[in-house]
Amino acid sequence: MVISRIDLFPKTFQLRNPYTIAYDSIATAPNLLVRIETDNGLMGWGNAAPDSFVTGETVASAETNLATTIIPALLGREARALSALHEILQLHASRAPAAGAAIDMALYDLFGKSVNLPLYKLLGWARPKILTSITIGITAIEESTRQAREFVRAGFRALKIKTGVDWEEDVERLKAIRAAVNPAIALRVDANQGYTAEQAMAFCRRLEGEQIEFIEQPTAAKNIAALQTVHDSSKIPIMADESALAGNDVLTLAARGAVDMVNLKLMKTGGMTSLMQATAVAVAGKMPVMVGCNDESRISIAAAVHLACALGGVHYADLDGAFDIVDDVASGGFVLQDGYLIPNEQPGLGVDVKI
Repeated sequence: MVISRIDLFPKTFQLRNPYTIAYDSIATAPNLLVRIETDNGLMGWGNAAPDSFVTGETVASAETNLATTIIPALLGREARALSALHEILQLHASRAPAAGAAIDMALYDLFGKSVNLPLYKLLGWARPKILTSITIGITAIEESTRQAREFVRAGFRALKIKTGVDWEEDVERLKAIRAAVNPAIALRVDANQGYTAEQAMAFCRRLEGEQIEFIEQPTAAKNIAALQTVHDSSKIPIMADESALAGNDVLTLAARGAVDMVNLKLMKTGGMTSLMQATAVAVAGKMPVMVGCNDESRISIAAAVHLACALGGVHYADLDGAFDIVDDVASGGFVLQDGYLIPNEQPGLGVDVKI
């Protein structure tokens, strides 16, 4: 089963509800779809959703890397030789993780189709479904509480609240949200590097009684010492995101005891193989994993859902990145039911794409 053709489709999707995080305001979702065809007529789909603030990539740079370097290195090769192809991606896409991720998940889609199995069953089958959070951006207290109630009425059982601009106002907003929803609803916080260590420690102290599940990336990604200082003083678990781009970062965080858990994303790690490797490192370091996402087509969210349901080291999911896209070209892959994501039983990713 030889790779005979690889096509690229850049798409800028519109978001139904633009939102703000600590370092950006987001109204669109630039993605790059990848289609791999083999000589026996199978097609595999992948998707890149670069984040220039985190990995330095854009759709344009990902497309250039794929067209000029990565695709020529893959054409004519055996599509099911996943380990050998991963080594090629490591060589040519080490600085283009989202581009590599798109190719990698398309190869896994092909592999699942070639053996007629959905990926979550092929890769481990740890669970049949996983709870996901849904995100509330930085906005006024009244709007945040309105969104929280609306999401809970829609069946979500975990809310992820963006913070990181004004820690004292963030505290008041979180307290208002906690008061507005059932205590059984999980509240997760993501500061996107917005605080100093001193602000983060004060923020954590003020929220100790509010049943916060964890606080994600409170301080600057490269300042591991600050992250560790916050972790050591906090009674609320601390999760790394931007500080954990790949398996070597997870190893550093585990060795230093700098965080309690890590958020791993296909677009940061470079694909399904690399995310599985990073998860193994986290498990060895006794750190639970959350599989997260950017604003992404259903193609790559489906890949993340299948992985989250396949891997035993995954305890959390934050895979809402396709819910707000109004013009996605993909369907299938998974369903959302009572706040849980359930992968479908179609071979591979199980997605249907209409370009």
